[in-house]
Amino acid sequence: MLSERARPQDLSRTPYILILTYPKISLRQAKSRIKQVQRLGVDELVFEGHARVGSLGILGLGTVGIVVKARAGDRLCALKIRRTDANRPDMEEEVRLATLANRVGVGPEIYGHTEDMILMKLLESQEIVDWLRGLRGKGRRDQVRQMLHSLLNQCRTLDIMGIDHGQLSNLRKHAVIAEGKPWIIDFESAGTERRPKNVTTAAQYLLVGGGLSPLMRRTLGVRDTENLKRLLGEYKRDLSDYSYSKILEYLKLATA
Repeated sequence: MLSERARPQDLSRTPYILILTYPKISLRQAKSRIKQVQRLGVDELVFEGHARVGSLGILGLGTVGIVVKARAGDRLCALKIRRTDANRPDMEEEVRLATLANRVGVGPEIYGHTEDMILMKLLESQEIVDWLRGLRGKGRRDQVRQMLHSLLNQCRTLDIMGIDHGQLSNLRKHAVIAEGKPWIIDFESAGTERRPKNVTTAAQYLLVGGGLSPLMRRTLGVRDTENLKRLLGEYKRDLSDYSYSKILEYLKLATA
């Protein structure tokens, strides 16, 4: 993979400045953000990834931030940079909720942050659909059950904590497979003011109505979605351990 690298002192130059101040170049904001990059201990940005801004490869681009690969000392990380047109003045709330999730083993670890940036664990990941399509052999169903059990348990943990991720209806972009397990990523839309619905939203996407659901159901041998929808409805009403255990039992995940 072709990549380009830039040190913090080079980031005020074209084309790198647009990464710092996306979507509109601003030298004033770039100077402030270069100082933030340096405060985080970042030695260089590494421009590679499947997404692009101009000629530069990046890891991802969302409505709040742009994510690039960064090197800090001997560690490669992911650096999320707040867009200058984002619907928030800083990254503080996202950091707060992602840190809470980190404490219970959910989400990539946060190494540091500033008002406009989050430095976190880099996941060399693949989308769940690509992982699923790449599975081979007779142990395939067990691997999928283990993945689904782990992912739903992470969702259940967030539900218990009262954190609603907010974007798991588009799970394709917000859950990935890395290091042999699923990860929930990107807490920019997370909140604690609304009733959490992580388990129901993720299960709906994976097994009922999402683009991945037909393949997932075939792999797991799930034929009756009406019973599953009924169990998800019961869980949505009471968020209890008992209702959650019935979902796991129906999907044969209790021992996965």
